[in-house]
Amino acid sequence: MTEFVQYEVVLTLRDNSTARGTISQVNEESITLNNALTSTDRKIQPSIRFLNSEVADLKVTQLPPFKSKSNESKKNKKTRAEDLVDDAIVYSSKPSRFGTPKPEKQKSKSKTRTDSSDLEPESIDNVKNKEFDFEANLAMFDKKAVFEDFKKNDHTSINDRLVGQNKVEKPATPKKQKYDNDEMVLQDVAKDNWDQIGKSLENTRTNTPNADTSKSQGQTQHRNQADAKTKSYKLVESGNGASIQSASPVQLLEIERLSSDHFGITPAVMAEVCATNLSKLIIDRCLGGSVRLSNKKNHNLPPLVLLLIGSGRCGSRAFATGRHLNNHGVRVLAFVISSDESDTELHHQWKIFESVGGKVVTSSFDLLIDIIRNQLNTPVELIIDALQGYDDHLDDVFYEPQDKKTLSSLISWCNSSEQSKVMSLDIPSGIDGGSGIPDDELKVDCSWCISMGLPLNGLLLAYKNGHLNDDITHYLIDVGIPNKVFQAKPNLRKFDNFWYTAESSIKLDVESI
Repeated sequence: MTEFVQYEVVLTLRDNSTARGTISQVNEESITLNNALTSTDRKIQPSIRFLNSEVADLKVTQLPPFKSKSNESKKNKKTRAEDLVDDAIVYSSKPSRFGTPKPEKQKSKSKTRTDSSDLEPESIDNVKNKEFDFEANLAMFDKKAVFEDFKKNDHTSINDRLVGQNKVEKPATPKKQKYDNDEMVLQDVAKDNWDQIGKSLENTRTNTPNADTSKSQGQTQHRNQADAKTKSYKLVESGNGASIQSASPVQLLEIERLSSDHFGITPAVMAEVCATNLSKLIIDRCLGGSVRLSNKKNHNLPPLVLLLIGSGRCGSRAFATGRHLNNHGVRVLAFVISSDESDTELHHQWKIFESVGGKVVTSSFDLLIDIIRNQLNTPVELIIDALQGYDDHLDDVFYEPQDKKTLSSLISWCNSSEQSKVMSLDIPSGIDGGSGIPDDELKVDCSWCISMGLPLNGLLLAYKNGHLNDDITHYLIDVGIPNKVFQAKPNLRKFDNFWYTAESSIKLDVESI
């Protein structure tokens, strides 16, 4: 411990007092300070001895003064030190000085200055203040040459190295640039029974729990009716803002009657024109268009569209639309709760629909849910609501108790989980086409509303009364009504202010007046 002699220190004792002085003697038991000054006495004493057990902390305040030694003494020390140094330390402490600028030789100084002057504090400060030469020091180590030397002296076989172990021999096969359309595809989780629908369905029916018939509590909230009744609404063309006239159910029935009686545009012709234009709109806007349906390399199953058939006029046009969709590669499944046997046009379209590949499920709602959830590998992407139309009411179409129960389950299912997929024809089912008043227990919440021929007054009244949401998208479809019809009667001339030009369907916006 003699190396600490002559150090000026401050001792902190265990009783929180301090002592300052120069160490004159130190050993394993005590420490002695010369010229000591304590915090308790405040007088300089020549010498004070403290036991090591009394010292809590020691702080060096000044190093001992530098003492030069003779060159001979240094030389002897150096010789003794070199005898003890390991060869590896010697090797690492003598890097190559290749590329390092050599320091200039200084002129010999006076013999009174010793060689140890470089170790004086003034010299250390000079070294610390100089900028470190990174480039010169990096040049001392030639990494490339070192690794070349390693390689030269290493005679280990490549097979004996770790990198050569645990290798699996692979056959030399050409690498594919692209995968085939049947590779990297998940296997079907269940068998798809599309072709079996309508053929002994009761035998293939799986155990499906009854659908939840309770009214969904998460339906979209309607506009505050008190605020809505103070506003009026109109329909305008989305492209140019032109106002679109709306018709009452009586006026629309009169227009279609005149088209059939005076111009030969029968309900069957209107259904065909409507189906052509509506199917094109659905394919382009809802099902991905030609990019999806015309891709011959698409290995996925076709999209699935569900038709909800109710009233005769609206149901006929829905069947015709489903037939056109099926003809363009879309799977179409129709659900019929009840049908009027006297409606020949509806049954005619039904028969054609099934003959071209469409599938029909009747009466059992549980069977419909079982088919959608368990028997098909494609989800329903669009639901066409053709339960009512503008010329009927749900209570008139579904008057049997069992039909009403099925209808209630169907509407609850649509509103709870399938609302974003519902497209209503003429007006959402459950809302009166003339007054816009809904049946809250039997009302379909839709995302699209398709006006066929002319929009109904009931839509605007439903908005005014707060029964329709603002996020519904409206389209107007051409069903083939001749322009001459609007000149046949004075009360119909207002509808001749606007008609279709280059488009078979136009998008409508709802604006408040």
